[in-house]
Amino acid sequence: MKFGLKLWSINIDLIDQAIQLIDQKIFDYIELFVIPDTEIFPFLIDVPYIIHIPHHKFGVNIGEKSRKKHNLQRIEESITWANKLNAKYLILHAGHDSMKDARVLLSKVKDSRLLIENMPKVGINDEKMIGYSVKQIEDLIKINDAGVCLDFGHAIKAALSLGEDYKEFVNQFLQFEPKVFHVSDGMLNNEKDEHLNIGEGEYDVEYFIECVQNNHSGLVTLETPRFNNNSLQEDIQNICKIKEMKSFKNFIDRKNCDR
Repeated sequence: MKFGLKLWSINIDLIDQAIQLIDQKIFDYIELFVIPDTEIFPFLIDVPYIIHIPHHKFGVNIGEKSRKKHNLQRIEESITWANKLNAKYLILHAGHDSMKDARVLLSKVKDSRLLIENMPKVGINDEKMIGYSVKQIEDLIKINDAGVCLDFGHAIKAALSLGEDYKEFVNQFLQFEPKVFHVSDGMLNNEKDEHLNIGEGEYDVEYFIECVQNNHSGLVTLETPRFNNNSLQEDIQNICKIKEMKSFKNFIDRKNCDR
């Protein structure tokens, strides 16, 4: 199992700290969210990368026909970043609105590293999301033989909306052999995305780790909040909570978690 540290491309002040955490084996790679119109130069360092393509907050929504040109431009920019950083994968949100338009756009994207990330059923602003069900994800990835990024929190929110048991729902997604997993905590009485710190919610995070351990890829990115944008201490605290879990007992590095 390998753990990913989530950075945005504006987090240049955190690069030195990130390198140190990777050197210390606390994290194994950086999942870099590419914000439009930022510079790649500070990130041209010798660490393993996964690239996250911008999502709807930055105007990228593959289900919105009117933004097709913009969507493709931003996706191509992220592919350029992935090439320069030798990234293993490119993660793309399934988005919202129209499955038909999402299929059309995905047919224009040609990159073997592409992973489609599953969504909640209901967006933060009540958007009608796509890619929240197993069937929809299956339809999207077969267009260009893409892989899957399984966001556990998104899957749980979709299960709540659909009135299904969330573990049984997650188990259905595991058939796709996800290449990357996203982990955070959250509440079981709210169908909208939260991304809480580990231990602050009601999710069975230990079950998530068991799912990852049983997966061939074993790449899991921490998607917990960071309230101090000048420090990665909160990320360290969250990853140590995971490494202290029973399901990860054999992988614990106590000296890193006692800092």
